Amino acid sequence: MSAEPKPLVTGAVGFVGFEIVYQLLEAGYAVRGYISVCGLEGKLTFLSRAARGRKPSLLKKALEKYPQFAAVEITDVAMSDLTAALKGVGAVIHTAAPLAGRADSKTAHTAGIKKFIATGSIISFPDNAYGPNGSWPTYIYTTASNYGRKIGSRSLKVVGANGLIAYIAQKKLGEQAILEFADAHPEMDITILCPSWIFGPLTPGFEHIVPEPDFTTLPSNGYIYQLLRSDNVNYHCQPSGVMDIRDVARIHIAGLNPLTRDHARRVPLSSPYPGAFRDAINYISEARPELRARLADPSTVPFWPAYKLNVDLAPVEKAFGIPLGSYKMWKETILDAVDSLVGLEKQWKSKGLAVEVPTEPPVEM
Repeated sequence: MSAEPKPLVTGAVGFVGFEIVYQLLEAGYAVRGYISVCGLEGKLTFLSRAARGRKPSLLKKALEKYPQFAAVEITDVAMSDLTAALKGVGAVIHTAAPLAGRADSKTAHTAGIKKFIATGSIISFPDNAYGPNGSWPTYIYTTASNYGRKIGSRSLKVVGANGLIAYIAQKKLGEQAILEFADAHPEMDITILCPSWIFGPLTPGFEHIVPEPDFTTLPSNGYIYQLLRSDNVNYHCQPSGVMDIRDVARIHIAGLNPLTRDHARRVPLSSPYPGAFRDAINYISEARPELRARLADPSTVPFWPAYKLNVDLAPVEKAFGIPLGSYKMWKETILDAVDSLVGLEKQWKSKGLAVEVPTEPPVEM
């Protein structure tokens, strides 16, 4: 029996989107997964372009045991008519980042959808993090934090900036636009969930989406995979907070339920437990001795002032019903992630494919 409302998930073949789709299906929801089959081809490698073109069929294969799942293919994000895709949909979970066109809060409103949940980023919370001289504030991240509504696109100088700076700008402007729309349409229940760095195991079935080595599909998990390279020197940067992918997904899904009337529209998320990569290497060494020879040198991991963000999770427990003590601990996140990545690696090798842990960082800094 399907649960209501029927959600449409954008970015269904992504790391976060696919986990959300999986958890929804396991919970009995009828789900539509939105797949964009155009967009960034000019910036992708040949292998990535080929994989992107096959993503709709790969997604259907990955979820073929769930008859209540339907994939929706969009060939032109900016111009496609989404009327059919949104017919019968009661909620949108928007994980695709960031879309230029119509699969957003405005489109949902036009279709009569009242529930809209977007995936933002905690990196958008600082007021002055748009340039190389920006600093990360040391205050408590609360839902009331002011993140600079007066800063518009004309004041952002991101031309020629590295990928991280451009990402910060995109996230901040995207979240601003959604909140401005929410202010104008109080009849809609709009929430932006803003997690910190997301790690964790690949979702069951994800191996079908990545039938050959394509490390662009791993995003932040690429840092965990690179721990299996002895000469690795790539580690994620500050802010140092982490979240398990499974926790991120279940909070998104909890947002489909009726929330408290006064719930925040923009919610920072970060694990209450510290996430240090030096500890991660030691966890793997102790629990997976067969991988010791491959592990990175712990001395190459940078030291940080703190290994978790001081995020107030009380509003998450109050509004979404997620108990503070229910978050995955760092050790479980790391070991489950490594096991799934090694399993994916074995699958590739069983096909006779050459596999080498990449040397390039997963995220451009």
